[in-house]
Amino acid sequence: MEEIGSRNAAGTGKRLSALTAVTVLLLVLGLLLAAAAAGLRIRADRISSGVRDIPEAPAVPRSAAGVVRSYDGFVDRLTAAALENLRPVPKIYRLPEDTVTAPLPDAACFGESDDPADTAEVLARASALLDGQETLWNPEIPIARWSTVQWYLDETILSVTWKQPFRGAIFAFSEIKIAHPSQFRRYFTDDTYASPTRLKTSEMAGSLNAVTALSGDFHMRRPLGIVVYRRQLCRAEGETLDTCFVNGSGDLLFVRRGELTDEAEMRQYIEENDVQFSFCFGPVLIEHGERVLPVEYKIGEINETYARCVLCQLGEGHYLLLTVNNDLGYGAYLPLAPVTDVLMELGIPEAYALDGGQTAAMYANGRLVNAVEFGRQQLISDILYFCTAIPDGAPVPGDAATPDDGEDSQHL
Repeated sequence: MEEIGSRNAAGTGKRLSALTAVTVLLLVLGLLLAAAAAGLRIRADRISSGVRDIPEAPAVPRSAAGVVRSYDGFVDRLTAAALENLRPVPKIYRLPEDTVTAPLPDAACFGESDDPADTAEVLARASALLDGQETLWNPEIPIARWSTVQWYLDETILSVTWKQPFRGAIFAFSEIKIAHPSQFRRYFTDDTYASPTRLKTSEMAGSLNAVTALSGDFHMRRPLGIVVYRRQLCRAEGETLDTCFVNGSGDLLFVRRGELTDEAEMRQYIEENDVQFSFCFGPVLIEHGERVLPVEYKIGEINETYARCVLCQLGEGHYLLLTVNNDLGYGAYLPLAPVTDVLMELGIPEAYALDGGQTAAMYANGRLVNAVEFGRQQLISDILYFCTAIPDGAPVPGDAATPDDGEDSQHL
């Protein structure tokens, strides 16, 4: 009996010890949950736009099984609340600076129509890329008779190209919005300063996979101006021409003739302003919304009637290319003054003249856009161009037409 009593006493002691351990465990879990609940009740109104309040921790139940069920339910609700408000992070595509040939644009992303209203859906799909910026183009613009509006859209670039009559001439515009500054590029033939090779604008643009391109300054035609290519100072003559520098952010920086003439100062300017390349033709037409066209200029016959070529910036990563030609039954060529007047009327904040005349050529959607002087493109040394940054040219859903290659006589 004593042995049995001893065994019963021992068993009772073990059960009491086990109950004590469970009680302690419950108390610890209860304290932890209470602390978690107190912390979670301090809620931020919003962690990001649209985030709900974090669910409250449950009251501490009386049983161990209840603790587990309550805790599991709380974790599930907390996880669901967090996942519900997660948003995908957009990809950022960036082209290496030493890239020569850009990624191939996706044929499914091109489009063309003779009805400007068809671009409304394109602009709607481009809203994320535009990021709140307004476009110069709108579907109510009266395009020139017998012309079309063309576009390209993927998640890294929007390009809209059209023709519009002003002052008796045809203004061919191409408006571009890019996702990253590396999509605004410059090219010298053979990727080399002072190369003897001369090519058409459309030849260079096509070989580089440009979405949109414009003839450049034809800097090899004259020994004037400040030439920067791939961050290297190639020519240091700053007395004669206005210079348009382009920095790593894709912004146009204007320096007037005579303002930067010392080579050491040029190199310092290039380094301090993160200059990637330059244009040396000019003059500057508009700066910060102010008309600054000079009365006289060394080159470009600014007061005579010629075909014109202009590079403009509308905002961050947002540009406008322009050529002015005799085209589609409109017979005028223009001095730079009326061209500048039109750009001012359109609200263009920054504008710089490039080489005009027969050099002036625009390329978009796989072919020449404008009617070049004398019906043939000039063989030149350089262009500027805009390209997609998507390596595989991933398409954007929507109606589109595949661009076709054309001869110099085929244009919008």
